[in-house]
Amino acid sequence: MQTIAAISTPVGTGAIGIVRISGDDALKIAAKVFFTLKLEDLKDAVPNMMYYGTATSGGISDKCLGVYFKAPKTYTGEDIFEFHCHGGIRIVQEILKGCIDAGAVAADKGEFTKRAFLNGKLALSDAEGVISMINAESEAQLKASYRSMTGSLSQSVYAFEEKLLDAIATMEAALDYPEEMEEESRRVAGETVDKLCTELEKLLSTAKTGSYVKQGIDVAIVGVANVGKSSTLNALLGRDRAIVTEIAGTTRDSLEERIEVDGLLINLIDTAGIRDTDDKVEKIGVDRSRTIARNSDVVLFIAEAGKELSDEEREILSSIGDARVLFVFNKDDVPHAKDDRKGVFISAKTGEGIDSLKRAIVDSVIEGNIDFSGNIVTDSRHYDALKRAFDSLTQVKEGFGDAPAECLLVDMRDAYSALGEITGNTADESIIDAIFSKFCLGK
Repeated sequence: MQTIAAISTPVGTGAIGIVRISGDDALKIAAKVFFTLKLEDLKDAVPNMMYYGTATSGGISDKCLGVYFKAPKTYTGEDIFEFHCHGGIRIVQEILKGCIDAGAVAADKGEFTKRAFLNGKLALSDAEGVISMINAESEAQLKASYRSMTGSLSQSVYAFEEKLLDAIATMEAALDYPEEMEEESRRVAGETVDKLCTELEKLLSTAKTGSYVKQGIDVAIVGVANVGKSSTLNALLGRDRAIVTEIAGTTRDSLEERIEVDGLLINLIDTAGIRDTDDKVEKIGVDRSRTIARNSDVVLFIAEAGKELSDEEREILSSIGDARVLFVFNKDDVPHAKDDRKGVFISAKTGEGIDSLKRAIVDSVIEGNIDFSGNIVTDSRHYDALKRAFDSLTQVKEGFGDAPAECLLVDMRDAYSALGEITGNTADESIIDAIFSKFCLGK
């Protein structure tokens, strides 16, 4: 393969910029750009040691550090050389240009990590963990992505593949000697399939929590006009984001903001007050509020503490379908009649009860603390592959009594193929290309 080069840090003004080269000619190309008094010839560079020197390209020079990583103990599995230079836009671009002029080719998006996968340094799911970690916005996303990147999921799936392959081999051997081996092979393969179904089902059961980890919890703030929805949003954010007035209908469109609670992202959507109105613009906002509420993971239904729900509020509740509703009773700082209703009592004005509300949002969708010591399925592609493997093995399980061995083997091979899409063992080129196209240049 050709030796590739790219800028591996965000392009812009900064303290340090990194230009990376990977391939058989990495050191040879670097020697045409980088000079250090420590070495007469860069080919004598000690791997993993930083050298202070000068990078020269065209008419510019920069005092920088250079480091050589020797294959195969590198990220890509190939020889790598990195320039750690000053982080100006033009500096890194000129050093990259110098590398290309010296024989490197510009890397595609994610090509360094793709080469790591192709060279057996990473499983496909490990590589996906890399991009998830780069894009992580919450502590929970970071933890889950780290486990994926370091091979936690891939090692489990590799083990599934190995067990299934043994079962397939056992069944195939019985085809040649059906009278002597078929009964025993069905028994052994059946035990393996039973165990795999149990393990896959357990892994699939983490997907709902995994979707909250990856995408956050979508929370719609709903209620009648002027009940304190925007004030509640501001209190949750700890700053004034939404305009608050005593005039009903101030919020005419939805406002979206994010907070992090216990490491999870909470996607807050402040909606227009739901009421009958002749105002065309406000009516659009009201219709949108109902749609947002129906599609949210949690609906914070804001009502006033100490007051029974009005007919209008009951009508709103009936209009949002089967959404998970968390009642929030606002204005708890104002004297009111005793209120024993189930929900969270807050004062958006004073901040009382806001921490309890944040905790209640998380508790309404996730039971207990998330266990990051085990595998959590956060990627929809992984879920789809695991589900197809589970469905195929369920077919096998149900057919062990009387289905021909040939038919059982078809489903077992389908399951193996589905699992291989996660590790990369059976993934076709279009899947691989689609995954690495999501990466940034230089990674």
